[in-house]
Amino acid sequence: MTDMFGQKKVKSFKNNGLCRFWPALLLLVAPLGCRDVDPDKGYTSRNLYNTDIETVCVDMFQSESFRRGAEFELTRAVCQQLELHSPYKIVADRRQADTVLYGSISRIDEKALTQQRELDRPMQSQIVVVAQVTWKDLRSGNLILDNKKFKVSGQFANLLAAGENSAIRQAVNEMAVQIVQAMEEPW
Repeated sequence: MTDMFGQKKVKSFKNNGLCRFWPALLLLVAPLGCRDVDPDKGYTSRNLYNTDIETVCVDMFQSESFRRGAEFELTRAVCQQLELHSPYKIVADRRQADTVLYGSISRIDEKALTQQRELDRPMQSQIVVVAQVTWKDLRSGNLILDNKKFKVSGQFANLLAAGENSAIRQAVNEMAVQIVQAMEEPW
């Protein structure tokens, strides 16, 4: 077939009838690309978390730092992240839990990022929070995470009245995300 300019018409994909089969073909082929593939060589649709574990008891984090209150924030943030991003159910009683997660904040340091020259006081500061976390299987006694160290920072501007508490909260929330990600099964 030719058009009015004498050029050969190309039959469109849409008109040849194959278009209606693509959704079915994609449904058949897509799962094959992601299923039961060796993680060293490609993707997997396997659950990121250990499916043998159903419940986690999150003990109150301890603090070895002189700044108090961050341990409560970290415990709260870890519980929230576990509820949001993992299949695990949080229980208060260790006797009902499959595993227990506990840890301590070893340091909370503040460091000036920028100084005001005239008054020699910090304009912008950084809070660094360092913690160790242990996750133990109560059924077998095995340590899943053995005293794993996390180090996270948060920033605040002294002139904006945001305060160091907002930087600590920012750092603790980021640390909670990292802790829950560390609870995923290794690839």
